Amino acid sequence: MSALERVQFLSEREWDVFRLLSLGSSNRDVSRALYITERTVKAHIASIVAKLAVNGRFQAALVSYVYHMQNCPKGQ
Repeated sequence: MSALERVQFLSEREWDVFRLLSLGSSNRDVSRALYITERTVKAHIASIVAKLAVNGRFQAALVSYVYHMQNCPKGQ
């Protein structure tokens, strides 16, 4: 199963973080946007990385970008 297929296993909050990763958001940006601590953001990213079976935040962000380019209408 590819990382793009594993996206379905993300929790709702992980999904929020995953979406912001596609925009190139920093941990600080994500924490401010979602009203959570940076430590919580790091925990969500670690969980996303594990669920997608990728090697780190950068690869998770690439998967997020590709996923959103393929599945979201332009302008969203």
